[in-house]
Amino acid sequence: MQGVAIVYGVTFVAGLLLAFNGITPQSNHIAFPLLAWLTGGVGVAIALRVAETTRLSYLVALGVGVWLLSSTSVLLGAQTVTAWLDSGLFIAITVLLGRLLLGRDLETLPISDQSRSQMISKNNPQVPAHRGMRSTL
Repeated sequence: MQGVAIVYGVTFVAGLLLAFNGITPQSNHIAFPLLAWLTGGVGVAIALRVAETTRLSYLVALGVGVWLLSSTSVLLGAQTVTAWLDSGLFIAITVLLGRLLLGRDLETLPISDQSRSQMISKNNPQVPAHRGMRSTL
């Protein structure tokens, strides 16, 4: 899933940048989780923008996909199974934050063909306007 890769990639790169700047969970108990939420939320917002949807089913799939992909940290020994299970709440909050970062604009992103033809006819005087439509000019 493309959205999961986007979220995971943004979060991974942000984690590297934080680590290079000395911001780690051990050294910054408050700043690190907040920055992790913010960068994860930005990753979710980018993924939602690319997918051009905010459907609940997509948000759930995105969260579950990121959570399952993060299970690799258990396999690598970087995290316990209990900590991974607990991270589901963190990921759910991150997905909600990413959705909130978009506001309400994404709901209108996919423009139908009829809307595009209306925009073209309004902006181009050579294309006749649709009958029964009022001009806003």
